[in-house]
Amino acid sequence: MACPKLSFNCALTSLFDKRIVARHPDGWKLYRWNASLETSQMVQVSNMACGGWMECVIRDITNGPSVQHGMRRMMEYVIRDITNGPSVQHGMRRMGKMGSEGGVAMRKPRFLCLHGFRTSADILQKQVGKWPESVLGQVDLVFADAPFPSNGKSDVEGIFDPPYYEWFQFNKVFFEGKFVGFGLRQEFTEYTNFDECLAYIEDYMIKHGPFDGLLGFSQGAILSAALPGLQAKGLALTKVPKINFLIIIGGAKLKSPSLAEKAYSSTIQCQSIHFLGETDFLRQYGIELLESFVDPLVIHHPKGHTVPRLGRSITMRCLTLPQSLPVSLLSINKTHVFRSGFSYPFWRSTVGSFCSTSGVFTRMGDRGVSALQSFHNQDSISYLLQREAAEIDETLMGPLGFSVDQLMELAGLSVATSIAEVYRPSEYNRVLAICGPGNNGGDGLVAARHLHHFGYKPYICYPKRTPKPLYTGLVTQLESLSVPFLSVEDLPLDLSNDFDILVDAMFGFSFHGWHVEEGDIDGEGIKPDMLVSLTAPKLCAKKFSGPHHFLGGRFVPPFIADKFKLHLPPYPGTAMCVRIGKPPQIDISALRENYISPEFLEEYVEADPMDQFRKWFDDAVVAGLKEPNAMALSTAGKDGKPSSRIVLLKGVDKDGFVWYTNYGSRKAHEISENPHASLLFYWDGLNRQVRIEGPVQKVSELESEQYFHSRPRGSQIGAIVSKQSTIVPGRHVLHQEYKELENKFSDGSMIPKPKYWGGYRLKPELFEFWQGQQSRLHDRLFNPISF
Repeated sequence: MACPKLSFNCALTSLFDKRIVARHPDGWKLYRWNASLETSQMVQVSNMACGGWMECVIRDITNGPSVQHGMRRMMEYVIRDITNGPSVQHGMRRMGKMGSEGGVAMRKPRFLCLHGFRTSADILQKQVGKWPESVLGQVDLVFADAPFPSNGKSDVEGIFDPPYYEWFQFNKVFFEGKFVGFGLRQEFTEYTNFDECLAYIEDYMIKHGPFDGLLGFSQGAILSAALPGLQAKGLALTKVPKINFLIIIGGAKLKSPSLAEKAYSSTIQCQSIHFLGETDFLRQYGIELLESFVDPLVIHHPKGHTVPRLGRSITMRCLTLPQSLPVSLLSINKTHVFRSGFSYPFWRSTVGSFCSTSGVFTRMGDRGVSALQSFHNQDSISYLLQREAAEIDETLMGPLGFSVDQLMELAGLSVATSIAEVYRPSEYNRVLAICGPGNNGGDGLVAARHLHHFGYKPYICYPKRTPKPLYTGLVTQLESLSVPFLSVEDLPLDLSNDFDILVDAMFGFSFHGWHVEEGDIDGEGIKPDMLVSLTAPKLCAKKFSGPHHFLGGRFVPPFIADKFKLHLPPYPGTAMCVRIGKPPQIDISALRENYISPEFLEEYVEADPMDQFRKWFDDAVVAGLKEPNAMALSTAGKDGKPSSRIVLLKGVDKDGFVWYTNYGSRKAHEISENPHASLLFYWDGLNRQVRIEGPVQKVSELESEQYFHSRPRGSQIGAIVSKQSTIVPGRHVLHQEYKELENKFSDGSMIPKPKYWGGYRLKPELFEFWQGQQSRLHDRLFNPISF
C-alpha cells in the first residue's frame, strides 16, 4: 500500500533507512522500504498501537528533550531485541524483556570489537566506552588489536597515542582528497595478509570466546560485515560458533571480486545494526552494504567517519518561551525570555543560544557598552555549514574528550555571562528558569547557578526531574544556595508581575521555523533579541536580526581552529563571551544606570581627604578594576580653552599627585601658561569617582630621573622617540627610530632620560568624593583642603 503522508516531527527525519515509523490515522505503523517502489511508496509490515519498544523510541524522538536520548533508548531496546529474540517484531511484542525467561539465567551476549585502520583496540574502547551504561551494561565487549603494526602514518596521530595496528593491507586510494586505503574503487582490489588476518581472528575467538557477534568500525567494520558470509561458505571461522549479531559503524563491502563473491553472494542472515554518518565519506558504500543483509536496522547520525556518541550534541540555543508554554502562561508583556537547549542532532541547528523577549525590550538593558561588547564585522567571522559543525561536534565529543557535564557547564556559563552583559541584575534581578527533563534542563540549571553568583535572584520550575547523578547534583547545588524550586501550580498567570527574566530550558528551537543554514525561511520563525553562538556561528546566524549576538564557550582548541580554518574574534580578558555582528540600535537618551551602593555619610569619612582617597584607591585595587590609577587630567591655557586626556597616576603622597609626560606636549604647554589643573578618577565597578583640583608644578629633575630608569627599557626608548603633540610622517618613522635606539642600547648600557621628559605634581586644594545611589540621589561630599 502507499504510505500515508508522514507527519513526522522534524527530529524523526531520517532516523530509519529500512524501517520508517509514520503517524497513521489508526495509530503508529512500521514500514519497510520496498526497493522496487519509489521512495515515497512503502509496503506496510505491521500495525501497532503506540506502545512497548516503539512507544519508547517514538516518545523520545517526538517529545523528548534530546533526539540523541531517543537514539540511545532505541539502541538499548534494539540490542535487547537482536540478542534475545529471533526478530525485531518479536522483540517489540516482548517489549525488550531481558535477563531471564522461564527461570533460565541468560548471560550477556559477547561481541568481539574490531578497530579501524591504523588505530588500536584501546582507541575503539575509549570511543565505545562513552556510550551510556544503559547500552553497555547489556553486552560484553572484548576489544582486540589487529595482528599487523601500522605500515604508515595514522590519521589519528596527535589525537590518540600509538601504537597503531591494521588488519590487512591493500592498494592505496585517495577518495575526494582523503586517504581511504580500503580499496573502494574497482582498480584497488588487491589485499595482502587477508588470510593471515582471518586466521588470527579465529585463533583469538577460540582463546577468548565464545563470541555471539562482532562490532566493527571502519576497516574493522568492513571485515566484520564480510565474516558471516565467509563463515557460511566454510571459508573462515570454521572452528568457532556461528556469528549471530553484527554492529557495523562506518562499514563498506570488500572490493576484491573473489572475496566479494564469497562474502556477499548469499544474503547474510544474521541480525545487524548499521550506523550511517551523514557526513561519512563511506556513507554511499555503507548503503550498498545494506543490500547484502536481511532486515538490517539502520541508525542515521549527523557525524562523519567516527563512532557516534549516544549522549548529546554540543550545540546550545535559546528561544522564545511563549511559543512553547501553555496558553495560561502566555501573558508576558515586559519579561525578557531566554531559552536554552541543546539541538537535536538530526538537523543540528545553529550552534548557540537564541534569547527572545516578547517584543518590548530592544535596548541594552539600561547600560552602556562594556569591554566585552566590542563589535566584529560578520563578514570577517567564520560561519559553519551543517557538515562542518557536525565534524567539529564529533571531534570535541570524541578524540578531544569533552564530556556531557563539561559541555553543559560551558554552555550554561556562556548563556549566563551573555545575559549579564546585556541585563544588569540591578534592573533585571528576578530570574525564572523553566527546565525540561533532559540536557536542556541541565543547561538551564547550570545557567541559573551562575546567575545566582552574578547577583541575580533565580527561581527554578523543574516539574519532571531526571533521576541521574548529573542532574540531581545540579539540583543539590542550587538547593545549597537556597534557590527556590517552584511547581507549575505555583507559577502566576502573568509572569511579568513576578519575574524580570525567564530562562526557557525546555526544548530545542528548530521546530520553531529556523533552518540550520538558511535561517527563517518562511518568515514564521521566532524573532529573538539575543543569539549566543557556541564554538562558531552557523550560517543561519547571518539571518539573525536581533540586537544582541554573542559568541560563547571559549573552548575551541587550536587543532580545530586550524583544521576548519576558523576566524573567530578574540575573547577579551577572562570573558566567556564576546559580542559579534552588528551593533544594536541604541537610544542614547534611554541609557542610564540605577546605582546601588552603600551609603557614604559624613560620619564615615576620614578626617584627612588624602586618607579618604587612599582608602578608596585601595578598594579599587582590591576589586581588581582595570588600571585604577587612570585619571582624567584637565588643563587650560591662557586662552581659557580646556582640554582633557587620560594619564596614569604614578605617585601620591602628602605633597600631592604625580604623573609623567613629555614637556613639549599640549598639556605641558597649557600648564606653563596656567599652572592649575583638575584630576578625575572614575571607578565604574564601585560606582565612585573623585575630583581633585589644585596648582601644578614640575617635580625635581632627580625625581624624574629616578622614575625614568625604573621603567622598562622599552618604555624608556618610547619616551625618547615619542615627541608628543608633534606631527610625524607616519608610524613607520616611529618604529624605525625605536629600532635604531634599541640597537644602540642593546649592550644594556644606561639609557639617558631626555631633557624634554619629566613629571608634574598637583597639590590638592579641593576634593570631591562621589558615590552613585538609586534614583539619582547620589552621595557627593565636597572637601576644600583648607577645611
